[in-house]
Amino acid sequence: MHNTQIEDWLKLAGGKENIKLVEHDKDTTTLVLKESTQLNMSVLASADVVADIRVTGEQCRLVIRDESSLIYNTLQGVGEDEGTALQEAGHAKKNGFSILHFVSDVFRPLMPAILGAAVIKILVAIIALMDTYSSADSSALMDSQTFTIFRIIGDGVFYVLPILVAISTAYRLKSNIYVAASIGGLMFYPEMTMLMSGEKEVHFLGLPLVSQPAFYSTPIWVILTICAAAYLERVIERWSPKFSKGMVAPFLTLLILVPLVLMILGPVGTWIDEYLPEALNSLVANAPVLSVMLLGAVFSLMLIIGLHYWLIAIIINEMVMNGGSMVIAAMLVAIVGQAGAALANGIRSKEPTSRRLAFWATGTALLGVVEPALYAVNMRKRSSFYAALLGGAAGGLYFGLLSVNAFAMVGNPSLVSLPLFIEEGGLNLLHTCIGVVIAFGVSGGLTYWMAGKGQKRGQGSPKPSIE
Repeated sequence: MHNTQIEDWLKLAGGKENIKLVEHDKDTTTLVLKESTQLNMSVLASADVVADIRVTGEQCRLVIRDESSLIYNTLQGVGEDEGTALQEAGHAKKNGFSILHFVSDVFRPLMPAILGAAVIKILVAIIALMDTYSSADSSALMDSQTFTIFRIIGDGVFYVLPILVAISTAYRLKSNIYVAASIGGLMFYPEMTMLMSGEKEVHFLGLPLVSQPAFYSTPIWVILTICAAAYLERVIERWSPKFSKGMVAPFLTLLILVPLVLMILGPVGTWIDEYLPEALNSLVANAPVLSVMLLGAVFSLMLIIGLHYWLIAIIINEMVMNGGSMVIAAMLVAIVGQAGAALANGIRSKEPTSRRLAFWATGTALLGVVEPALYAVNMRKRSSFYAALLGGAAGGLYFGLLSVNAFAMVGNPSLVSLPLFIEEGGLNLLHTCIGVVIAFGVSGGLTYWMAGKGQKRGQGSPKPSIE
């Protein structure tokens, strides 16, 4: 949201001094005004402003459609009433709190950095693919330090993503962002990384810790940890004496919360490490059609909670035993399903900022970077999120029935990696393309249809009106 647009809203509201409270409820931000007589109605005619003005008795509310929460994040400090965050929480509780929507709100401010890095990653991947299939000897480019640095630039944002997520969550909850960043960056400490390298078993207070540092830094666990930290910080600050305020809370938060998280996630990760690969290997071997369909549906969920790291060993085993991987094929349709749902969201959205984000997220997802589509677009609405899962399942079912395989390892499969599905003398690539179209079409079609039903029930953009 541009500063000029924010200024237009403030002019319409009669200035900052006329705002009593800023409320937020899903896709709208409401400004509760002190005096309705201070409204500057001329702004509606002179500026590109769409408003729902509600005057009931002595109370005046200015309702603004705010799908991206940008208006709320900008104006939430305005207003003299305390408890703006509590007011938002109360609205969420009344309408049903959605963890998906909250996670999406956390990721929205990070999108410029993520999308910028995503474009660099995609360009690097395209260059690497062209080099792989080029007849000329261009390996000097791939081995050059210049190419390596560009690859690092593209990966850098995703490497520090846990810290960015921690800061964004703390900012939204109005807790200490520096304590949050310290928690988010715990697994980057070199000695911790070496300790959890898998060379030996690691225990903390007698409990095992799984040797998957990235599992602890998965965004959902970081977000939940910072939510707990924000709550603990408020409790400690409330009971701390004046001379120790601002000092005791960070100390006790780090001392209590970080060990507690390790004691919870450590055994959970150890249990997953012991049973998940064996169960998935058995499922892929004995029921390939069912396994690819299920993986196409749940891979996005695995990505959210950090289970996708355990798929690497399964993919390697597939490659060694069969010469190809059906798991990579399932990952492909899951990612394409997210892209289809993001595109439908962009088409249906009435807010220009959200539309642009959805279209960019669609492109990056199709080219292998799924985070913008998954976290910032589809998780805002349960219908589009579930539609993306169903699209992945539909594409996975087709892949399972036709035994579609990838014949080379790849991180996140995408349209760029389609050549990895080429089978000499076979139709594997053709079936891959058909499965991709099915996943994209099912997820996009379902999202577009369900979004249209929501708008018919009165969830369209607000129009100027005075009650």
